[in-house]
Amino acid sequence: MRKVTSILAVTLYATIILLPLYLALQRLVWVTGFSPFEWIDSLNNNYISQGVIEFTVIQAIFSTVFTLLIGIPIAWTLGRYKWPFESFIRTILTMPFVIPSIIAAMGILTIVGHQGLNLRTNESTWWWTLIVSHAWFNMALVIRFCEPVLSTLDPELEEQLRLLPNGQSRFSRLRNLWLPLLTPSIIAAACMTFVFSFTSFALVRWITVGNNTLESMMADVSSSAGIKGYMESTSKIVMGASVIQFSILLFSLWITSVIQRKRQAKLPQSSPLHSQKKNSRGWLILIPAIGFALLPLISVGIGSFRIRESIDDEIRFRWGLEGWYLAFEGSYSFPPLIDAMLNSLGYAIITLFVALPLGYLLASTIHDLENKNKRMARVLDIFTMLPFALSAAMIGLGVLLGIIKLDVSSAYNFWPLPSLAHIMLTTPFVVRIILPTIRSLDDKYDENARVLGIKKFKRFFKIKLPLIKGSIIIATIFTLAMSLGEFGASFIVARNSDWTTLPLLIDSWRAKPMKDPLTSPASNAVATVLMLITMALFIFAERFRTNRDGGMF
Repeated sequence: MRKVTSILAVTLYATIILLPLYLALQRLVWVTGFSPFEWIDSLNNNYISQGVIEFTVIQAIFSTVFTLLIGIPIAWTLGRYKWPFESFIRTILTMPFVIPSIIAAMGILTIVGHQGLNLRTNESTWWWTLIVSHAWFNMALVIRFCEPVLSTLDPELEEQLRLLPNGQSRFSRLRNLWLPLLTPSIIAAACMTFVFSFTSFALVRWITVGNNTLESMMADVSSSAGIKGYMESTSKIVMGASVIQFSILLFSLWITSVIQRKRQAKLPQSSPLHSQKKNSRGWLILIPAIGFALLPLISVGIGSFRIRESIDDEIRFRWGLEGWYLAFEGSYSFPPLIDAMLNSLGYAIITLFVALPLGYLLASTIHDLENKNKRMARVLDIFTMLPFALSAAMIGLGVLLGIIKLDVSSAYNFWPLPSLAHIMLTTPFVVRIILPTIRSLDDKYDENARVLGIKKFKRFFKIKLPLIKGSIIIATIFTLAMSLGEFGASFIVARNSDWTTLPLLIDSWRAKPMKDPLTSPASNAVATVLMLITMALFIFAERFRTNRDGGMF
């Protein structure tokens, strides 16, 4: 029975992931012909895509380095010492990663100046703003990967090293203890940061001017891709961008998978004890870090009440609720906030009902195979991470072109369609959250229960489920939060339909010409609602996370 369930789970996941992509690929090849080298060459021959590869890679590298420079000192300070309200501080510092990137973009535009125009007309300003924004979004990855190693390390290891010739100085202890322990976590965090910076869409869309990543470029040209005899060059650059992005991201994720597996096996298994030392100077790192994490979020809320006025050709601001009224009432062009919220909640619930059980079954299958066929387990482990390598834009294109291939009339008539993209994006996170917990379970519990004659389903509900309850709850909340805030795939699948979600409504309000003084407050009002929902979910999830939990939240 267990083997049949595992086969069904893998088959269902493969169908959900591969069928839309296969149909989309078939349609694009029908338009462009099968010519991979020509696809890649088209990126340099088309003005839309010239320089996109270089910009994508360079900004991802800079973002990764800057994120490590910010995240490592924070993780060290948080993990090595005791702090009052430690759980609350950790929650604030890791919250940016679960906040939808469209909210971060709105907050940053509110911070940088009048409607963001000062930022977007100055290349040196928007470049570093983009890098800092990616660091803000991804620093939680560094903290999540590195801080558990520091906070769960038995203090006696360092004390014993101090007695040895190679451990008497801080530098020698760093070289002989901390670097060997932290390097795998740092590399894993760097790989994941590179992946998320490489596939950045909302931040690039709203912060940069005239510069696209491969992700944002594919989203921009998605409406004309896959149409025979119409702008076929866009289909070629989509194929070229997909090949390059898939190859780079798959390699990065393969490194992450290998490192995370070795890292988990080598982590010191000791009670989760902190060093009892107090370091008052650490506040010089934590206080600015907390301010850095909160500033874009606070600015979104403030921006929803700030109304622009032009008096005698002078720009002034006043406080008011007009932006909130407009967001809730809607307009001739945009639906009311409540309608978008109901759409988002509907997609989130559908996503949860599929992604959570499917992710659990995949995680259990990987764990079972690790004890029988390690090579097959490794293949399945990497396969479950495939959507990370595909990116939101590629998944959105796959779903849209795939459904058009099956039935053109269904493309914009099937309301649950965006949830398919959400399932493809969230299931890998469910696997990554639950798998470490399943790996850490002691098999003796199940063996003793078998000896006592307890049946399989009762063993699951009485023994296994209570032990993995925390991870299940975290995976549930993370799935809901990701679906509610998903922007890249929804932008492609649903932007030309009536299925407006909260992130799409934020983008639509902000894209309206800035002559309307309520455009920015209305977009910030919708962003504030989405932000509060996401924050509430994340804060609740933190109650179930222990110091041992690291990596993918």
